[in-house]
Amino acid sequence: MAHFQPLVKPETQLTSSRFDMDLDSSVLDSVDCTPKTKNLMMSLKRKASQLLDQGSPHTTSPFLKWRLAVVESTLRVRAVQKQALSEANTFFDDAGKPKTEFVALVKEDEKVLLSEKVFLLSERKVLEEDLNDIVTSREQLKDAYITELRISLEAASSSKERLPGLKAPRLDRKQFRDSVNEYLGTKTENPDTEDSRIWCNVLGYWLGSGSVKCAHIVPYSWNTKDTAHMFGSDEAPLTSRRNGLSLQKKIEEGFDNCWITIVPVDSVESSPTEWKVILLNTAERDKPFFEDMSKETDRGLWRWRDIDGRKLSFPNDNRPARRFLYMRYALAWLHADDKSWPGFQQKLPPGGVWASPNKPDGYLRKSILLEVGKKTGDRLPKDLVSAGIFEDPDTSSVVHDEVAGIRVAELVQGHLDGMRDSKVDEDSRERAGEEEDLMEDE
Repeated sequence: MAHFQPLVKPETQLTSSRFDMDLDSSVLDSVDCTPKTKNLMMSLKRKASQLLDQGSPHTTSPFLKWRLAVVESTLRVRAVQKQALSEANTFFDDAGKPKTEFVALVKEDEKVLLSEKVFLLSERKVLEEDLNDIVTSREQLKDAYITELRISLEAASSSKERLPGLKAPRLDRKQFRDSVNEYLGTKTENPDTEDSRIWCNVLGYWLGSGSVKCAHIVPYSWNTKDTAHMFGSDEAPLTSRRNGLSLQKKIEEGFDNCWITIVPVDSVESSPTEWKVILLNTAERDKPFFEDMSKETDRGLWRWRDIDGRKLSFPNDNRPARRFLYMRYALAWLHADDKSWPGFQQKLPPGGVWASPNKPDGYLRKSILLEVGKKTGDRLPKDLVSAGIFEDPDTSSVVHDEVAGIRVAELVQGHLDGMRDSKVDEDSRERAGEEEDLMEDE
């Protein structure tokens, strides 16, 4: 009969195999509890084991339902094991372990299982979207789930509770950069020097680490619970490794200023999805932004027109999350409209390119995007809005939706109002960024 251990160790270290804490051996079955408690414990153990004997499903949605059932079933076993131990007057196993030690083990495992249950319930929508993007087999699904759970637990243990609506805590830039580089495969060591090389997702080749920045797709300053709610999550998601791109520094500035945006090449249904750059500020198209004179590449002068329509390049099959790219696209559209950049609408594909026929749910909560529309004048194309929204059937969230919508709309409008002209103080910005990077690395 299969063990029904969770995937999580008490110290939140995850493995692909279930661990053994001696909680399911016969030693606990023989505890001197009441017959009623003992019978209940054995019955619940059988049910939990049967769930595991079925094996995990091959596809994401059934897998997550199955995993939640496993966690809840195991929690019921842990509860009755605690009851059994509480009924025992004294209890030692064959190795001389006292009853209190087993109680502590059961409670610790119960705590970790509850964390996993919260993760499954609160992150279900974005978790399903991410796993669908990443996995192609049952084994990959299991491994990817373990990775996402580990990242979530580590983030939860390192973060401090803050009130909704307050500004995001200071970003650990190095940690974010490292997680994005690891996920996208955009970092390698130069065998000839001690310097690392970083892949630019737009230029499509390796550059010195000083020439590349890790860009947030959705600004980190938006990292609040209201933004998370917009994406269908209970936790702020913007530190996610799927909210980043590796970009040459001037390209990162252009992306930050919404001079450029990123759109699907054909459809978001392709796997992995292909993406390309669109230059919105066409007045800059003939201006150079980077001269590559390195011995390894020697690509010469790059102008903004050279990356207009250029496909993004990735060293592996991992991609940023579509929900973040969709939100950034909507923000860039609004900014281009604010600036009255000529012809930008004709350069962009129809909004329907973001729709996923095999995944009817969109990326952003409808009520919140509508609130953003009110704040910004309802300018976004209807086909873009309809392709990217989902509705929450839970009517109890209406008030939360309205409050979160107002706050997110303020974030969007504030970003548009405060969008700097990239010509102003570029050098000081770059120096400040480099100094901050150095401070984080120390």
